[in-house]
Order: sequence, then structure tokens, then C-alpha cells
Amino acid sequence: MSKTFQVGAGDKVKLYVALLPLGDRTEPEDVSITASSGITSAATSVTVTALTGAIAGGTPLTFDNGTTKLTVYLTADAKAGATTLAIEAASAALTGSSTAEYVAKLRLLGGTQLNANINAERADVLVFEDPLGFKDGAITSQSWELPWTANLLTTDEAFRRVFYAAANAVSGREVYVWQEDAPPAGYAKGDGLEGACVVMNMQKNLQSVGILTFTTTFQGQGSPKITRFSLA
Repeated sequence: MSKTFQVGAGDKVKLYVALLPLGDRTEPEDVSITASSGITSAATSVTVTALTGAIAGGTPLTFDNGTTKLTVYLTADAKAGATTLAIEAASAALTGSSTAEYVAKLRLLGGTQLNANINAERADVLVFEDPLGFKDGAITSQSWELPWTANLLTTDEAFRRVFYAAANAVSGREVYVWQEDAPPAGYAKGDGLEGACVVMNMQKNLQSVGILTFTTTFQGQGSPKITRFSLA
């Protein structure tokens, strides 16, 4: 029996995620992919036309030949200009030419709680000129993080990106995230943060109804980019 997942209150909690190639923290871009020949069952590579952008290992791609679809998972980063994709053994065959669309900015659905924390470490400084003897301080470092909680289906592609990054964090696998606040009245997009993150302390709970509850913290790597509310 099929299930329908209701987004509900999570519709206002907006977070988007993409896997990042190892050692690359630039904002990912959408890529259109064409495989001119078929994909055989158990194939571990796909020949494609030269990619216009990079796609990170672990990313699922769904190829469509017009009548049938096949989802494969990259086992290695594919750089811009690459003509071969390394994949997990294909679960089935796909005949003829086919296309796939890599959507970099993919929304995590079902969000129920999202925090945007910017933290600072402070060192005390003695100020002799202060007539009352109060200490001053200097900020020595900063960090940022996005704790996240959501309810969704296990087939959600954005979740599968996060899960892959969490399971491969020791290898340096990071994600690029786009966080958006609820927009002010009359605007389409709210303030937010974006940048590279490590997926930390991920926990998932599978309920009998087939809905997955998971929590994690996206720990910022380097400086975040601040985005402003806008009409588009």
C-alpha cells in the first residue's frame, strides 16, 4: 500500500543541500547529463557527453530513456569535462540513449526544527583605563552551525545525500547547504546562510508507518555567505 507524506508545518523550514567533491567548497551548479549508449545490468561506469560542471561522489542520478528510468549512485567525484561516471553496479539495464538532470540545490523536506547558530570565542582583556575595573574582551574565533530535525520518507533524495556525507565524513566528504528564513510579508525569499558543512552527530529513527525522523547538525566549514531577503 502506498503512503502519502504530508509536509505540514515543515513547509516553512527551508534547507537545501548538495554533496561536495572532495577538496572543493565552491557552490555546486546544475548539470544536464546525456548517455549516448545503454547502461548494462551490473555496469560500474556510464559513458556520457562532457560534463559542464562537477558532481560529487555518492550523488544519485536517475537516467531516463523515455520509457524506463534507472537510478545509479556515483562512487567517485566527476569533474567538469569528464566523459565517464563511476557508479555502483547498476541494478538493471537501460537500453538506448538516456538523460539525467543533476539538481545541485535540493530541498530537505519535512523540516520541523532548524536553528542557525553563529558562535564566538572570547578572550578577556584587562583594561587599565576602565575606572570601575571591568574587563574588556576580544573575539578570537567564530564558528557557525545549523542543527536540523525533520520527518520524511527514506526515499527522499536530499536525505540520502546527507546520509552519505555523514557516513563518509572521515574521508572529508562535505555538503554545501543553503538555509533560508521564512520571508517577510511581500517577499519570496528570507535571509539566510550558505556554505560548506560537515554532517555531525546524525541520528535517525524509523517509525512503523514508514516515516523517518532524523536529527543532525551541519557544522560550518570556514566562513558562511550571508544572503538577504529578496523578491525572487
